[in-house]
Amino acid sequence: MRPPPLAGGGLPLLLVAPVSLAALSGCDRAPDPGAGRAPFPTFTDVTEAVGIRFQHDNGFDGVRYRVVETVNGGVALLDYDLDGRLDIYFTNGCKLEPGPIPPRDALYRQGPDGKFTDVAREAGVDDPLMSLGVSVADVDGDSDPDIFVTNQGRNRLYRNDGNATFTDIAPESGVAGDSMHSGSAFLDMETDGDLDLYVASYVEEKGPEYPACVVRGVPGYWPPRNYPAARHRLYENKGDGRFADVSEVSGIRNVDPPGRGLGVIAADLNDDGHQDIYVANDMTANYLFLGDGKGKFAETGLLSGAALGEGGEELGSMGVDAADYDGDQHLDLCVTNYQDQINNLYRCSGPAAYEEMARLAGISPGGLPEVSWGVGFFDFDCDGAPDLFIANGHLNPGTRLMDESTSYAQPKKLFRNAGQGRFENVTAGAGAAVGRPRVSRGAAFGDIDNDGDVDAVVVEAQGSPEVLRNDGGSSGAWCLVELRGAGRNRDGLGARVTLSAGGRTLIAERRGSGSYLSANDPRLHFGLGPARVIDRIAVRWPDGSRDMHEGLPVRRLIRITQGRREPEVVDLSQDARRP
Repeated sequence: MRPPPLAGGGLPLLLVAPVSLAALSGCDRAPDPGAGRAPFPTFTDVTEAVGIRFQHDNGFDGVRYRVVETVNGGVALLDYDLDGRLDIYFTNGCKLEPGPIPPRDALYRQGPDGKFTDVAREAGVDDPLMSLGVSVADVDGDSDPDIFVTNQGRNRLYRNDGNATFTDIAPESGVAGDSMHSGSAFLDMETDGDLDLYVASYVEEKGPEYPACVVRGVPGYWPPRNYPAARHRLYENKGDGRFADVSEVSGIRNVDPPGRGLGVIAADLNDDGHQDIYVANDMTANYLFLGDGKGKFAETGLLSGAALGEGGEELGSMGVDAADYDGDQHLDLCVTNYQDQINNLYRCSGPAAYEEMARLAGISPGGLPEVSWGVGFFDFDCDGAPDLFIANGHLNPGTRLMDESTSYAQPKKLFRNAGQGRFENVTAGAGAAVGRPRVSRGAAFGDIDNDGDVDAVVVEAQGSPEVLRNDGGSSGAWCLVELRGAGRNRDGLGARVTLSAGGRTLIAERRGSGSYLSANDPRLHFGLGPARVIDRIAVRWPDGSRDMHEGLPVRRLIRITQGRREPEVVDLSQDARRP
């Protein structure tokens, strides 16, 4: 994130990172999604129809220009009351002088009819502070999801009390903090069965006047390099309700200079069975912390090739997601960036080694007017290949007057996986809601109506969010995998699922956060194309144990409990809802 260039600006558009011959030729890839695909799905904006009345306020008061106003706005999908239906949590901003009715975070409960009701006040999660992001995990191992909200100032750790209410336990747990916190991720860093917590921080923003950065006579926000980066933190779960700050001893502070962190994911990126951490930093090199499974991390972003842009430059990175887009059973990365910077598609070419493939893959063609935030790999048409969704929006309402090449509101983009490591831009055919210009921030993805395809929820700065229903995506086969871990990690966070069906092998990992300051459906979605049966589902749990199940039906939710001989197969067809 940075203001538009004062003159000239932009990055050279002809710089292309070196790539392997195998990457260009498509060797060592899974079969393409074949011909004869199902009718093209579209997304419909059903926000009003399902009862979502939330309005996001980024905190701008029309006078002071706080950089935090440009980066807040996360959303989480979770089933907080364990009724089998996804609920939605929105973070909200806060003005310096909020007035008698300040903006508050919202928790929308989904009813049996598919309609949503805001229950945040009754549930005790209507935070009035400047909230940035959210992650979800069963922190205390009692089988219901808890909510962690990052704030400018004190964070919230909402313990789910199991009776439709939450209690903020951040202060006594030791994770309240005192900075401008942003992305966060739960993980079991030392393989002891409980969940630890990485919290990224953005910048040290000082007032009290917050003067504008004036470009062409238009007031706006100062570039991030005008602010010192705030220190990130890693908390170890002590198993008794308390967390200890292990930022120094773990190695995550052994970086210089510190990064201006935004999006965060925890995943096993080098496939060694241990959780790693990737952090998207704004105008500082991105982090790739490789974990040793004992609570220590080594920062390898530069060495891995996933820290900088295609020309070796630091980028304004925001969101991040990881998936195997090319079918080689390695997790690849997509990182969203600022205007005039390509969104990175880092293809994994070996253990923690990456090649920049965005231009060759077709996700960054032509001009680059967008500022990109929320991002998700998901199979929107259920053909067996992960597609890519990116939410866009600029920083300042006066953007167009500063730079005629861009705009404040911008359309989202949808890229369909065409196989052979390439994508095609299908935004124009994905429905008016996708192509309509909005000022987007966080985005979360999941099967909100339990009909077998993936829907999207996108936060819009200074406005209503968008609940985008996927219409027609479930014409191909699919399954949802729900994990229930043993011990204190009831979510199975960090577990890797490998599914074989119809001649394809697909992988996915269970995470508590991702995209941009957001959290996705806790159930793992797999598109299966023409497959009529799931040949095999194998689960590698965080403690290294494994379960395998064979001959399972498609178009079902498969609930796998660690160590249990048979999975539970659930038919969701009676619960599918179309408001």
